[in-house]
Amino acid sequence: MVALVLAALAVLGLFGWQAVLDRVAGAWTHAPEDAPWVLGDSAQALVDASFADADPRGVLDAHVDVLPNGQRLAPGVDAGHAAAAGDRRATPLAWIAERVRDHAAGIRPGGRADAEYLARLLRQMRSMPVDYRARLFARDAVYDRQGRRDDAASVGYVANAYVAWLAEQADDRLDFVVSIHPDRSDALDALTRWAKAGAAGVVWQPIAQRFDPAGPSAQAFYKRIEELGLSLYLPLGGARADNGSRGWIGVDALRAPLAAGVDVVVRLDEVVDDDGQSLMPALFSLLREPALAAQLHIELSGVVAGAQPEQVLEPLLQHPQFFKHLRYASGYPSPAIASAIDLAGLADAGFLDPGLIEPLRQIYDVNPLLFAFVLMRQMHLPGTTLTLPDAVFFTASS
Repeated sequence: MVALVLAALAVLGLFGWQAVLDRVAGAWTHAPEDAPWVLGDSAQALVDASFADADPRGVLDAHVDVLPNGQRLAPGVDAGHAAAAGDRRATPLAWIAERVRDHAAGIRPGGRADAEYLARLLRQMRSMPVDYRARLFARDAVYDRQGRRDDAASVGYVANAYVAWLAEQADDRLDFVVSIHPDRSDALDALTRWAKAGAAGVVWQPIAQRFDPAGPSAQAFYKRIEELGLSLYLPLGGARADNGSRGWIGVDALRAPLAAGVDVVVRLDEVVDDDGQSLMPALFSLLREPALAAQLHIELSGVVAGAQPEQVLEPLLQHPQFFKHLRYASGYPSPAIASAIDLAGLADAGFLDPGLIEPLRQIYDVNPLLFAFVLMRQMHLPGTTLTLPDAVFFTASS
Protein backbone atom coordinates (compact mmCIF):
# COMPACT_ATOMS: atom_id res chain seq x y z
CA MET A 1 0.00 0.00 0.00
CA VAL A 2 2.82 2.42 0.90
CA ALA A 3 4.56 1.62 -2.40
CA LEU A 4 1.35 2.28 -4.33
CA VAL A 5 0.81 5.61 -2.56
CA LEU A 6 4.38 6.70 -3.26
CA ALA A 7 4.05 5.67 -6.91
CA ALA A 8 0.79 7.60 -7.22
CA LEU A 9 2.38 10.68 -5.66
CA ALA A 10 5.31 10.42 -8.07
CA VAL A 11 3.00 10.23 -11.09
CA LEU A 12 0.91 13.11 -9.76
CA GLY A 13 4.05 15.14 -9.15
CA LEU A 14 5.34 14.51 -12.66
CA PHE A 15 2.16 15.21 -14.60
CA GLY A 16 0.66 17.67 -12.13
CA TRP A 17 3.80 19.81 -12.21
CA GLN A 18 3.64 20.04 -16.00
CA ALA A 19 -0.03 20.97 -15.84
CA VAL A 20 0.75 23.73 -13.34
CA LEU A 21 3.48 25.10 -15.61
CA ASP A 22 1.15 25.06 -18.60
CA ARG A 23 -1.33 27.12 -16.61
CA VAL A 24 0.76 29.63 -14.66
CA ALA A 25 3.98 29.85 -16.70
CA GLY A 26 3.91 29.58 -20.49
CA ALA A 27 0.15 29.42 -20.97
CA TRP A 28 0.31 30.48 -24.63
CA THR A 29 -1.00 27.80 -26.98
CA HIS A 30 -0.39 29.26 -30.45
CA ALA A 31 2.69 30.30 -32.41
CA PRO A 32 3.41 34.01 -33.03
CA GLU A 33 2.95 33.44 -36.76
CA ASP A 34 -0.65 32.32 -36.10
CA ALA A 35 -1.83 35.82 -35.15
CA PRO A 36 -3.60 36.63 -38.47
CA TRP A 37 -5.71 33.49 -38.14
CA VAL A 38 -6.19 33.33 -34.37
CA LEU A 39 -6.83 36.91 -33.21
CA GLY A 40 -10.41 38.08 -33.17
CA ASP A 41 -11.47 41.40 -34.66
CA SER A 42 -11.28 43.27 -31.35
CA ALA A 43 -7.81 41.91 -30.57
CA GLN A 44 -6.51 42.78 -34.04
CA ALA A 45 -8.02 46.25 -33.78
CA LEU A 46 -6.21 46.70 -30.46
CA VAL A 47 -2.90 45.71 -32.04
CA ASP A 48 -3.48 48.06 -34.96
CA ALA A 49 -4.30 50.94 -32.63
CA SER A 50 -1.17 50.32 -30.56
CA PHE A 51 1.03 50.69 -33.64
CA ALA A 52 -1.03 53.30 -35.50
CA ASP A 53 1.48 56.09 -34.94
CA ALA A 54 4.62 53.94 -35.06
CA ASP A 55 7.75 55.52 -36.38
CA PRO A 56 9.13 53.64 -39.43
CA ARG A 57 12.24 52.78 -37.41
CA GLY A 58 10.13 50.75 -35.01
CA VAL A 59 10.57 49.75 -31.38
CA LEU A 60 13.66 49.36 -29.19
CA ASP A 61 12.98 47.06 -26.25
CA ALA A 62 15.49 48.31 -23.68
CA HIS A 63 15.58 45.21 -21.46
CA VAL A 64 15.38 41.51 -22.32
CA ASP A 65 16.82 39.01 -19.85
CA VAL A 66 18.95 36.11 -21.04
CA LEU A 67 18.53 32.89 -19.06
CA PRO A 68 21.53 30.90 -17.77
CA ASN A 69 20.43 27.64 -19.37
CA GLY A 70 22.25 26.71 -22.55
CA GLN A 71 25.28 28.95 -22.25
CA ARG A 72 27.78 26.18 -21.55
CA LEU A 73 27.81 25.25 -25.25
CA ALA A 74 28.26 28.81 -26.52
CA PRO A 75 31.62 29.78 -28.06
CA GLY A 76 33.89 31.79 -25.78
CA VAL A 77 32.07 30.85 -22.56
CA ASP A 78 34.08 29.31 -19.72
CA ALA A 79 32.07 26.09 -19.38
CA GLY A 80 33.52 25.31 -15.97
CA HIS A 81 32.64 28.77 -14.68
CA ALA A 82 29.12 28.51 -16.08
CA ALA A 83 28.68 25.05 -14.56
CA ALA A 84 29.99 26.14 -11.16
CA ALA A 85 27.90 29.28 -10.96
CA GLY A 86 24.77 28.41 -12.88
CA ASP A 87 23.06 25.70 -10.88
CA ARG A 88 22.79 27.07 -7.36
CA ARG A 89 19.66 28.52 -5.82
CA ALA A 90 19.32 29.86 -2.30
CA THR A 91 15.86 28.35 -1.74
CA PRO A 92 13.50 25.81 -3.33
CA LEU A 93 11.21 28.72 -4.22
CA ALA A 94 14.00 30.28 -6.27
CA TRP A 95 14.46 26.99 -8.10
CA ILE A 96 10.71 26.85 -8.85
CA ALA A 97 10.77 30.46 -10.08
CA GLU A 98 13.51 29.58 -12.54
CA ARG A 99 11.57 26.57 -13.85
CA VAL A 100 8.52 28.81 -14.33
CA ARG A 101 10.52 31.43 -16.22
CA ASP A 102 12.22 28.82 -18.42
CA HIS A 103 8.86 27.34 -19.32
CA ALA A 104 7.43 30.76 -20.18
CA ALA A 105 10.43 31.41 -22.45
CA GLY A 106 9.78 28.21 -24.39
CA ILE A 107 12.59 26.12 -22.87
CA ARG A 108 11.61 22.49 -22.43
CA PRO A 109 13.31 19.82 -20.28
CA GLY A 110 15.99 17.96 -22.21
CA GLY A 111 16.06 20.41 -25.09
CA ARG A 112 18.66 22.85 -26.39
CA ALA A 113 17.97 25.75 -24.06
CA ASP A 114 19.96 28.31 -26.04
CA ALA A 115 18.27 27.46 -29.33
CA GLU A 116 14.79 27.21 -27.84
CA TYR A 117 15.10 30.52 -26.01
CA LEU A 118 16.45 32.45 -28.99
CA ALA A 119 14.11 30.88 -31.53
CA ARG A 120 11.03 31.65 -29.44
CA LEU A 121 12.17 35.23 -28.82
CA LEU A 122 12.98 35.94 -32.47
CA ARG A 123 9.72 34.44 -33.71
CA GLN A 124 7.82 36.84 -31.48
CA MET A 125 9.94 39.79 -32.58
CA ARG A 126 9.63 39.03 -36.28
CA SER A 127 5.85 38.71 -35.98
CA MET A 128 5.55 42.30 -34.75
CA PRO A 129 3.77 44.80 -37.03
CA VAL A 130 6.91 47.00 -37.15
CA ASP A 131 10.66 46.53 -36.87
CA TYR A 132 11.38 45.43 -33.31
CA ARG A 133 14.84 45.39 -31.74
CA ALA A 134 15.87 44.31 -28.25
CA ARG A 135 18.83 44.49 -25.88
CA LEU A 136 19.95 41.26 -24.24
CA PHE A 137 21.29 41.49 -20.68
CA ALA A 138 24.20 39.55 -19.18
CA ARG A 139 24.81 39.04 -15.46
CA ASP A 140 28.32 38.84 -14.06
CA ALA A 141 29.47 36.66 -11.18
CA VAL A 142 30.03 37.81 -7.60
CA TYR A 143 33.55 38.98 -6.69
CA ASP A 144 35.00 39.98 -3.34
CA ARG A 145 36.97 43.17 -2.75
CA GLN A 146 40.20 41.37 -3.58
CA GLY A 147 38.84 40.48 -7.02
CA ARG A 148 38.28 36.80 -6.28
CA ARG A 149 35.25 35.18 -7.93
CA ASP A 150 32.66 33.61 -5.62
CA ASP A 151 30.99 30.84 -7.61
CA ALA A 152 28.81 29.76 -4.69
CA ALA A 153 27.13 33.19 -4.58
CA SER A 154 26.98 33.67 -8.36
CA VAL A 155 23.42 32.49 -8.90
CA GLY A 156 22.00 33.21 -12.33
CA TYR A 157 25.36 33.99 -13.90
CA VAL A 158 25.05 34.82 -17.62
CA ALA A 159 28.34 35.27 -19.45
CA ASN A 160 29.04 38.32 -21.57
CA ALA A 161 30.31 36.01 -24.32
CA TYR A 162 26.94 34.25 -24.30
CA VAL A 163 24.80 37.36 -24.80
CA ALA A 164 27.23 38.64 -27.45
CA TRP A 165 27.00 35.31 -29.27
CA LEU A 166 23.20 35.28 -29.10
CA ALA A 167 23.03 38.83 -30.44
CA GLU A 168 25.39 37.89 -33.26
CA GLN A 169 22.91 35.25 -34.46
CA ALA A 170 20.43 38.02 -35.30
CA ASP A 171 22.36 41.26 -35.37
CA ASP A 172 19.55 42.93 -37.32
CA ARG A 173 17.34 42.50 -34.26
CA LEU A 174 19.52 42.18 -31.18
CA ASP A 175 22.05 44.28 -29.27
CA PHE A 176 23.73 43.18 -26.06
CA VAL A 177 24.48 44.72 -22.68
CA VAL A 178 27.40 43.25 -20.75
CA SER A 179 27.76 42.89 -17.00
CA ILE A 180 31.16 43.59 -15.41
CA HIS A 181 31.64 43.52 -11.64
CA PRO A 182 33.67 46.60 -10.70
CA ASP A 183 35.81 44.64 -8.20
CA ARG A 184 37.18 42.34 -10.88
CA SER A 185 40.92 42.80 -11.32
CA ASP A 186 40.38 43.22 -15.07
CA ALA A 187 37.19 45.30 -14.81
CA LEU A 188 38.37 48.37 -16.74
CA ASP A 189 40.15 46.33 -19.41
CA ALA A 190 37.09 44.13 -19.84
CA LEU A 191 34.89 47.19 -20.18
CA THR A 192 37.10 48.58 -22.94
CA ARG A 193 37.26 45.23 -24.70
CA TRP A 194 33.49 44.74 -24.74
CA ALA A 195 32.89 48.33 -25.83
CA LYS A 196 35.06 47.65 -28.88
CA ALA A 197 33.10 44.43 -29.46
CA GLY A 198 29.88 46.43 -29.81
CA ALA A 199 28.25 46.32 -26.36
CA ALA A 200 25.46 48.87 -25.97
CA GLY A 201 26.04 49.32 -22.25
CA VAL A 202 26.83 47.77 -18.89
CA VAL A 203 24.29 46.40 -16.41
CA TRP A 204 24.92 46.10 -12.70
CA GLN A 205 23.02 44.22 -10.00
CA PRO A 206 24.76 45.62 -6.87
CA ILE A 207 22.64 43.68 -4.40
CA ALA A 208 22.92 40.30 -6.11
CA GLN A 209 26.56 40.97 -7.08
CA ARG A 210 27.36 42.23 -3.57
CA PHE A 211 29.20 45.49 -4.13
CA ASP A 212 28.74 49.15 -3.24
CA PRO A 213 27.88 51.36 -6.25
CA ALA A 214 29.41 54.27 -4.33
CA GLY A 215 32.69 52.44 -3.62
CA PRO A 216 36.08 53.39 -5.08
CA SER A 217 36.09 50.66 -7.73
CA ALA A 218 32.70 51.88 -8.98
CA GLN A 219 33.96 55.47 -9.11
CA ALA A 220 36.79 54.46 -11.44
CA PHE A 221 34.29 52.55 -13.54
CA TYR A 222 32.11 55.63 -14.08
CA LYS A 223 34.96 57.56 -15.63
CA ARG A 224 35.75 54.77 -18.10
CA ILE A 225 32.06 54.25 -19.00
CA GLU A 226 31.74 57.93 -19.85
CA GLU A 227 34.92 57.87 -21.92
CA LEU A 228 33.63 54.91 -23.93
CA GLY A 229 30.17 56.41 -24.44
CA LEU A 230 28.32 53.47 -22.91
CA SER A 231 25.11 53.48 -20.88
CA LEU A 232 24.93 52.15 -17.33
CA TYR A 233 21.86 50.09 -16.42
CA LEU A 234 21.18 50.15 -12.70
CA PRO A 235 18.27 48.99 -10.47
CA LEU A 236 16.78 51.24 -7.80
CA GLY A 237 14.91 50.28 -4.67
CA GLY A 238 14.85 47.04 -2.74
CA ALA A 239 15.63 43.58 -4.06
CA ARG A 240 15.84 40.02 -2.79
CA ALA A 241 18.33 38.18 -4.96
CA ASP A 242 18.27 34.47 -5.80
CA ASN A 243 21.55 34.01 -3.89
CA GLY A 244 19.93 35.22 -0.67
CA SER A 245 21.28 38.78 -0.77
CA ARG A 246 18.88 41.52 0.20
CA GLY A 247 19.35 45.27 0.19
CA TRP A 248 18.29 48.73 -0.93
CA ILE A 249 19.68 51.11 -3.54
CA GLY A 250 18.51 54.67 -3.06
CA VAL A 251 18.34 57.57 -5.49
CA ASP A 252 21.57 59.05 -4.11
CA ALA A 253 23.44 56.17 -5.78
CA LEU A 254 22.71 57.85 -9.13
CA ARG A 255 24.44 61.11 -8.35
CA ALA A 256 28.03 59.93 -8.85
CA PRO A 257 27.56 58.38 -12.32
CA LEU A 258 25.34 61.24 -13.47
CA ALA A 259 27.87 63.81 -12.23
CA ALA A 260 30.53 61.92 -14.19
CA GLY A 261 28.47 62.39 -17.36
CA VAL A 262 27.33 58.77 -17.62
CA ASP A 263 24.05 58.00 -19.37
CA VAL A 264 22.13 56.06 -16.68
CA VAL A 265 19.08 53.88 -17.30
CA VAL A 266 17.33 52.79 -14.12
CA ARG A 267 14.90 49.97 -13.47
CA LEU A 268 12.56 50.40 -10.51
CA ASP A 269 12.37 47.35 -8.23
CA GLU A 270 10.58 47.49 -4.86
CA VAL A 271 10.20 51.24 -4.39
CA VAL A 272 8.71 51.14 -0.87
CA ASP A 273 11.14 50.38 1.97
CA ASP A 274 10.51 48.48 5.19
CA ASP A 275 9.34 51.70 6.87
CA GLY A 276 6.70 52.30 4.18
CA GLN A 277 8.61 55.18 2.54
CA SER A 278 8.66 55.39 -1.25
CA LEU A 279 11.73 56.42 -3.23
CA MET A 280 9.57 58.01 -5.96
CA PRO A 281 9.59 61.54 -4.43
CA ALA A 282 13.40 61.47 -4.28
CA LEU A 283 13.55 60.28 -7.88
CA PHE A 284 11.26 63.10 -9.00
CA SER A 285 13.40 65.59 -7.10
CA LEU A 286 16.47 64.37 -8.99
CA LEU A 287 14.61 64.68 -12.30
CA ARG A 288 14.02 68.35 -11.45
CA GLU A 289 17.78 68.98 -11.41
CA PRO A 290 18.55 69.81 -15.07
CA ALA A 291 22.30 69.30 -14.75
CA LEU A 292 21.84 65.64 -13.73
CA ALA A 293 18.49 64.70 -15.22
CA ALA A 294 19.62 65.13 -18.83
CA GLN A 295 21.39 61.74 -18.73
CA LEU A 296 18.80 59.91 -16.60
CA HIS A 297 16.27 57.51 -18.12
CA ILE A 298 13.76 55.11 -16.57
CA GLU A 299 13.00 51.80 -18.26
CA LEU A 300 9.53 50.40 -17.76
CA SER A 301 10.05 46.66 -17.38
CA GLY A 302 7.93 45.19 -14.62
CA VAL A 303 5.75 48.25 -13.92
CA VAL A 304 2.47 46.39 -14.56
CA ALA A 305 3.19 43.40 -12.31
CA GLY A 306 2.44 42.91 -8.63
CA ALA A 307 2.22 46.14 -6.63
CA GLN A 308 4.17 48.13 -9.22
CA PRO A 309 1.16 49.75 -10.96
CA GLU A 310 0.12 51.60 -7.80
CA GLN A 311 3.63 52.19 -6.48
CA VAL A 312 5.50 53.00 -9.71
CA LEU A 313 3.30 53.36 -12.78
CA GLU A 314 0.70 55.64 -11.21
CA PRO A 315 3.29 58.15 -9.88
CA LEU A 316 4.99 58.16 -13.27
CA LEU A 317 1.70 58.80 -15.07
CA GLN A 318 0.97 61.64 -12.66
CA HIS A 319 4.07 63.51 -13.89
CA PRO A 320 3.82 64.08 -17.67
CA GLN A 321 6.72 66.53 -17.45
CA PHE A 322 9.01 63.52 -16.94
CA PHE A 323 7.66 61.37 -19.79
CA LYS A 324 10.69 62.28 -21.92
CA HIS A 325 12.84 60.26 -19.48
CA LEU A 326 10.83 57.04 -19.89
CA ARG A 327 11.87 54.15 -22.15
CA TYR A 328 9.86 51.10 -23.12
CA ALA A 329 11.24 47.78 -21.89
CA SER A 330 9.45 44.45 -21.70
CA GLY A 331 11.69 42.64 -19.19
CA TYR A 332 11.00 39.49 -21.23
CA PRO A 333 10.54 36.64 -20.43
CA SER A 334 8.77 37.86 -17.27
CA PRO A 335 5.62 39.08 -19.12
CA ALA A 336 5.40 35.66 -20.78
CA ILE A 337 4.63 34.17 -17.36
CA ALA A 338 0.86 33.90 -17.41
CA SER A 339 0.50 34.51 -13.67
CA ALA A 340 2.79 37.57 -13.63
CA ILE A 341 0.26 40.19 -14.77
CA ASP A 342 -3.24 40.42 -13.32
CA LEU A 343 -5.37 42.02 -16.03
CA ALA A 344 -8.53 41.95 -13.93
CA GLY A 345 -6.66 43.60 -11.07
CA LEU A 346 -5.38 46.33 -13.39
CA ALA A 347 -8.92 46.97 -14.60
CA ASP A 348 -10.30 47.06 -11.05
CA ALA A 349 -7.63 49.61 -10.08
CA GLY A 350 -8.59 51.83 -13.01
CA PHE A 351 -5.46 51.38 -15.16
CA LEU A 352 -7.14 49.37 -17.90
CA ASP A 353 -10.48 49.36 -19.69
CA PRO A 354 -12.24 46.11 -18.60
CA GLY A 355 -13.38 45.56 -22.18
CA LEU A 356 -9.75 45.04 -23.22
CA ILE A 357 -9.11 42.05 -20.95
CA GLU A 358 -10.31 39.40 -23.37
CA PRO A 359 -8.58 40.88 -26.46
CA LEU A 360 -5.34 41.14 -24.46
CA ARG A 361 -5.63 37.51 -23.41
CA GLN A 362 -5.98 36.54 -27.05
CA ILE A 363 -2.84 38.49 -27.90
CA TYR A 364 -0.92 36.80 -25.07
CA ASP A 365 -2.01 33.42 -26.40
CA VAL A 366 -0.10 33.97 -29.65
CA ASN A 367 2.67 36.40 -28.73
CA PRO A 368 3.49 37.37 -25.11
CA LEU A 369 6.05 39.96 -26.27
CA LEU A 370 3.37 41.67 -28.37
CA PHE A 371 1.00 41.38 -25.41
CA ALA A 372 3.44 43.23 -23.15
CA PHE A 373 3.81 46.08 -25.65
CA VAL A 374 0.09 46.45 -26.40
CA LEU A 375 -0.76 46.34 -22.68
CA MET A 376 1.65 49.18 -21.89
CA ARG A 377 0.18 51.22 -24.75
CA GLN A 378 -3.27 50.87 -23.20
CA MET A 379 -2.43 51.65 -19.58
CA HIS A 380 -3.82 54.98 -18.39
CA LEU A 381 -3.84 57.07 -15.23
CA PRO A 382 -6.87 55.96 -13.19
CA GLY A 383 -9.80 58.33 -13.56
CA THR A 384 -8.36 59.91 -16.72
CA THR A 385 -7.57 59.07 -20.33
CA LEU A 386 -3.88 60.00 -19.91
CA THR A 387 -1.57 57.38 -21.44
CA LEU A 388 2.15 57.28 -22.16
CA PRO A 389 3.05 59.08 -25.40
CA ASP A 390 4.44 57.55 -28.59
CA ALA A 391 7.93 58.85 -27.81
CA VAL A 392 8.25 56.37 -24.94
CA PHE A 393 7.73 53.40 -27.27
CA PHE A 394 9.14 54.21 -30.71
CA THR A 395 12.81 54.71 -31.50
CA ALA A 396 12.63 58.01 -33.40
CA SER A 397 12.13 59.92 -30.17
CA SER A 398 14.32 57.77 -27.91
